[in-house]
Amino acid sequence: MRGSFDEALDVVSPIVADVRGRGDAALLEWTERLDGARPDGIRVPADRLRAARVADDVYDALRRMIEAVRRFNEAQRPPDTIVEAAPGIVSERRWLPLAAVGLCVPSGRAPLPSSLVMTAVPALVAGVGRLAVVTPRPGDATLVVARELGIEEVYAVGGAQAVAALAYGTDTIAPVDAIVGPGNAYVTAAKLLVSGRVRIDLPAGPSEVVVIADATASPELVAADLLAQAEHGDDSDALLLTDSPHLADAVAALVVARGNVHVERVASLDAAVARSEEYAPEHLELHVAAPERLLAQVRNAGSVFVGCSSVVGDYAAGATHVLPTGGLARSMGGLGLETFLKPLQVVTATAEGVRRAAAVVGPLAGAEGLPLHAAAVRP
Repeated sequence: MRGSFDEALDVVSPIVADVRGRGDAALLEWTERLDGARPDGIRVPADRLRAARVADDVYDALRRMIEAVRRFNEAQRPPDTIVEAAPGIVSERRWLPLAAVGLCVPSGRAPLPSSLVMTAVPALVAGVGRLAVVTPRPGDATLVVARELGIEEVYAVGGAQAVAALAYGTDTIAPVDAIVGPGNAYVTAAKLLVSGRVRIDLPAGPSEVVVIADATASPELVAADLLAQAEHGDDSDALLLTDSPHLADAVAALVVARGNVHVERVASLDAAVARSEEYAPEHLELHVAAPERLLAQVRNAGSVFVGCSSVVGDYAAGATHVLPTGGLARSMGGLGLETFLKPLQVVTATAEGVRRAAAVVGPLAGAEGLPLHAAAVRP
């Protein structure tokens, strides 16, 4: 999200406080006020999950997407480490799954079952024991994904009020240890607001794409890629950077009706990369004759697409589409298996190891004015 969170934080702060204080009653009231209708119940009943149906081609595509995401995440598991850091002292770092995670699945303009796949599958691969899905007006495709993945906790609420319920708990929704998943500015602000209590993944706001293209690129394909990300909403941002006057003019003519699609001429492709690095976009596409040379210069992007549209990453590549926005790709990456893991550090020492450690602990504790630290390892 570009700009300040101040306005969104001001809006969601009373919502979060109200749900924290009054639980289910506030959750339902805010849902009715903000979404225009009160759900029949907070939790989606089991028979509604069982009854959900989609067309055969959609079901097949969802299964293939699930498998691709599963395969990519299974390869990401970090190894445990065990090192004798000093004689007689062994230090370990063990990766353990989180116990309970809340998954935010947007359903504003349309249900987004792909977001449930992108968040739930890595969590399951990591071994998370409990998944709680919040999604307003859940569509059949989202419920089919939940059923396919064995998720029984689906709640027909969303927005800042659902984030608060996941963080603090209500009579219906038990609190979780982490909240992940994309959302609008208000969901993002609510996640930031509760981040002192639960882990959040990243502030994933309105969609962004930067396309770097040269004269070899197809104007029609470049325009299609820009429009695809702009389709997410008027607050999304799509930008073409090109050194080709012909391509710039051709693409501008194809996207002229969209106010959130922009075309910029640059002096060179290197200048385009420098401009993109400053922007740090969620999606970066390279449609150039020599992409590897440019790719070697890229550090700041949520996900890079070489010779293909970012929509391939949205659905078919197994790589996550839950990515940092608003320039946060300078310091953060997208959702991955590690999001659902936490490291446990274990230190084991023999008696001889403790004796040897005293030669390190004693002088340093003394230098820091902590004599009782030194005394704890004194024979």
